[in-house]
Amino acid sequence: MSKKRVTSHDVARLAGVSRSVVSAVLNDTPGIGVSAETRENVLAAIRELNYHVDAQARSMKTGRSMSLAAFGDTRHPLFMRLLEGMQSECEAHGYHILLCSPGHRPDGEAREELVDLYHQRKIDGIVTLDSTSYHDEVWAAKVSDAGVPYVSVEGYAETEGVCSVLADYKGSVQLALDYLMREGALQLQAPLYAEVYHDGVRSWAERTRRDAYTGWCSERGMSPFSFRLPERKGRVKWEEWLMKLTDISKPAPPLLVNWSSGIPDLYRAAHKLGLRIGEDLRVMAADNTIQGHRLSLPSLSCVEIPYVGMGEEAVRRVLKQIDGSTAEEAAGTIWLPAVLRAGESA
Repeated sequence: MSKKRVTSHDVARLAGVSRSVVSAVLNDTPGIGVSAETRENVLAAIRELNYHVDAQARSMKTGRSMSLAAFGDTRHPLFMRLLEGMQSECEAHGYHILLCSPGHRPDGEAREELVDLYHQRKIDGIVTLDSTSYHDEVWAAKVSDAGVPYVSVEGYAETEGVCSVLADYKGSVQLALDYLMREGALQLQAPLYAEVYHDGVRSWAERTRRDAYTGWCSERGMSPFSFRLPERKGRVKWEEWLMKLTDISKPAPPLLVNWSSGIPDLYRAAHKLGLRIGEDLRVMAADNTIQGHRLSLPSLSCVEIPYVGMGEEAVRRVLKQIDGSTAEEAAGTIWLPAVLRAGESA
C-alpha cells in the first residue's frame, strides 16, 4: 500500500499556521508578513514531514513550468559549454533545463515541437544555439506570434527584432593581433591570417574575422595577407604553405588561424619541417574549440569565444522576457567579448 502524500495542509497543521502562510514561506510571496519565528516553524514542519512542492500544482497556479528549453546539437562541444552556463544561471533562479536536439529530424520540424511544449506549459522559454549565419525569418515569426520568450545564441547577427547573444568576433581578432604584435614580442613583419574552411561560403563570423584582420593591418600601415585552406575529412594540409612561408622569410611571419581545430595538423606539419612552434613559427588561434590552451604542446595562444558566459546571458534575457521587462531590457543584441588565453605558441 502506497504511503499517503504529504500536503501543504499537513505542514500548516503541524506548524500551527494557515496554508496561505505556508505558501508565503515557500514562494516568498510579497505583501504577506511572516515573522522569523513563524517562518522557522514552517520550515521545521517541512523538514519533519519531508514535504515536497507539487510542481504540477504550482505550474497550474503560477502558469509557469520553471523549465527552459535548450536547443542545439548535443554532439557539438560548444553546445556543452553553452549548457554549462545555462545550468549555472538556471540553478540560481530555480529553473530546470529541458534538453532538446534535432537528432536526425529536419531542423524546422524539431523546432516546431518547442512551440508545442510552450503551449502545453512544459517550458517557459527557449534558448537555441545556432550557426553564426542563422536567420530563419519563418522561425522568428512563429516564436513571436506564439509569444514565446526566446533568445538565439550566435544567430540573427544581421537581423533586427530577435533577441540574440553574440560574440564580438571583430574584437576577438583585434585582441589576438594585439597580442601577437605586443611590445617585446618578435614583430619584424605583419601577421598573416589563415582561414580554414569547410565549404566555399563564408559565414557572418568568418566575414567579420577576415574584415577585422584587414582593417587592423590597414590602420597600422601594414599590408594584409590572408589565405584559405580547406578542411577535408577533419584534416588540413599545411605543409606546402609552411614551406612557402619559410622560403619567403626567416623567421616566418606570425600566423593567426581562424579555427583552433586546424592547429593540430599545423603542429604536425611544422614538426615535420623542423619548425619550432613559438620560436621559428609564432601561432595563435581565433577560437578555442579544442581547448588548445590546455591540450596542445606547446600550449596554444588563442582567444576564446565565451560560450559559458553566453549561456548565462541567454538565460538572463529569457527570464527578463518571462518577467515582462521592457523591450530594451529583455530584447536586442548582446555582444560578449572574447577571452585571451596566453600560451607558449605566440
